[in-house]
Amino acid sequence: MTIGEALKQTRLHAGLTQEEMAAGIISESFYSKVERDIHEIDANVLIKILAKHHFDVVSFFSQVNNSDNTLDPDFDLMNQISFAQNRKDLKKLDEIAAKIANRGGYTST
Repeated sequence: MTIGEALKQTRLHAGLTQEEMAAGIISESFYSKVERDIHEIDANVLIKILAKHHFDVVSFFSQVNNSDNTLDPDFDLMNQISFAQNRKDLKKLDEIAAKIANRGGYTST
């Protein structure tokens, strides 16, 4: 997965527009081109954008590095948990916990 694809996926999961994701750090136009893999983004700028929205930088780069998501089928779930934790969204965390419990084989402690 490219950085642009990962940014788009992360943004959509967060329910943000491209303008909100760019966060005044870069222009919406430039950000759009990064998502479409037309332009590359500087690592420092990328980290500023991720940090601005409280996205887990390590998980983001893991997503980029792990281009075959079948190796880690719960990556999306981990992203949702991280995002909910960063936003202190207890309702979402409860929904995620219920989803995991309904999969079977999991026990809560």
